[in-house]
Amino acid sequence: MVYRGTEELAENKLILLFILSETGVPLSKNQITQVILENSLMNYFTMQQLLGELVDGGLITYYEDMGRHYYRMEDRGADVLRLFYRRIPHRLRSSITEYLLAKGAVLRRENRAEASYTMEDDDEYTVSLRLIQRRTVVLDMKIKACCHKDARKICENWNNRSEDLLKQITEILAAGTGTN
Repeated sequence: MVYRGTEELAENKLILLFILSETGVPLSKNQITQVILENSLMNYFTMQQLLGELVDGGLITYYEDMGRHYYRMEDRGADVLRLFYRRIPHRLRSSITEYLLAKGAVLRRENRAEASYTMEDDDEYTVSLRLIQRRTVVLDMKIKACCHKDARKICENWNNRSEDLLKQITEILAAGTGTN
């Protein structure tokens, strides 16, 4: 891809910041790639280079959590986006926002609930469950499962119903705590 110059590079960095800002949650490289390529925003290699530059500049963070890698917007990145927001053409912002509204629930759901398991001894498993809302870990729990099938099913249920399950857990734990 031939660049129009530094203006196009800056716009592409702002697009990446805009995507992270609009979703409101950390995204994996695969999720960012999906948004970029499905909307023909830039090529893959440019995206890779610019993500690295944004990390190096402290505008976003690249981190690992339970074996998965994510990019997260930092305050400095949000400040830069606020300052230069209008440099992203309105039609492009609208197009990205529309796409993210259509796909956003899927992107957020993938990041909010995290579940994994590890084999401990003789077919006993430790299942790790996490729920993240807007960069905050609201639940981080480990439980034992007696077999691989149960461990897998617990993870599947957590990934599909984490918010409902958190509500039920909270209600159970809070039951009887009111003053009479």
